Amino acid sequence: MYETAILEEKFFRVFQGAYNDFRLKARSDYKFEIDPLVYDDFIDSFKNNLINCIILLEDSIPTGFLAYTTVPDDVIELFIIHCLGDENINEKRRLLFEKFMEQTKTLRKQRVVSYAMLGVQEDFRPIVAQYGFNFIDTGVVVFDITNKQKLKELFKFNFMELPLGYKLTPYRDIYFEELSEAIYDAFKDSSDSNFDTRFLSQDGTRDITHKITTSIYGRFLPQASKILLYENKLVGFCLANITNGGIANLPLIGIIKEHRGKRLSGPLIKNAILDVIKLSQGGIIELNELNASLDLNLANAAKMYEAAGFILSYKYSQAYLPKG
Repeated sequence: MYETAILEEKFFRVFQGAYNDFRLKARSDYKFEIDPLVYDDFIDSFKNNLINCIILLEDSIPTGFLAYTTVPDDVIELFIIHCLGDENINEKRRLLFEKFMEQTKTLRKQRVVSYAMLGVQEDFRPIVAQYGFNFIDTGVVVFDITNKQKLKELFKFNFMELPLGYKLTPYRDIYFEELSEAIYDAFKDSSDSNFDTRFLSQDGTRDITHKITTSIYGRFLPQASKILLYENKLVGFCLANITNGGIANLPLIGIIKEHRGKRLSGPLIKNAILDVIKLSQGGIIELNELNASLDLNLANAAKMYEAAGFILSYKYSQAYLPKG
């Protein structure tokens, strides 16, 4: 018989087995790019109300869990649903999900729910859909840093061949406010705003900009983060950061509306890639992978990354439930 409960101290010792089973499978089954928190750090985060956790009990033994956070002001972010084994897996997931919906009922009146269904969680999509969630088909694209031909082509690319009036420059703090405004302009009508409502306001994009450029979302690489200027006004950007595992990412790429359709994204992205690789070759960073994410329903975005040398690595569903 299965039942659910909120994690509490009496379960801490026996819950460790279920959590560590998740940690072992985080990269292989759930496509995590970095290892999750070690168990003691997870419990500390739980005690400090940074993480909420619902557990699944079988004969009073924890065999699964659902973890989420309500720390961001406008979103409830569901991290993971994990159960030991495959027996009755969807029944177990459903019970955890129902408890999550019950626990967040009041908060959901004012907040969006965001759930990146990475890896095997994709199998849970039909059940999540029954609760009113919408989905954005998301892809992770990778630039093959070991492909000598691609690197040769990249190093030959002439970044000076931008239209008259445009130039590229590395990010500096003097661009912070302009960058925040440009991110707002580029993303306020994007699919990302469905699950991260910060894109819907300039205060929100200022928060995003702050957390990227101060390395809260991974070590920020200002030299490799490129700013596109037109007559010294910021009109585009391609930001770059890297994890401790040597996985570099281009988290935000955009051009404001008035300057789209001029084939500016290619030089912008390629210049960022080139400088990430140069940082690696110079021994400043350890680089094992370079990737980016995109909405697969946007054909132009897919073509943009393909033209820059990226290939699709895997897909997942970004689920979201609008507030109210």
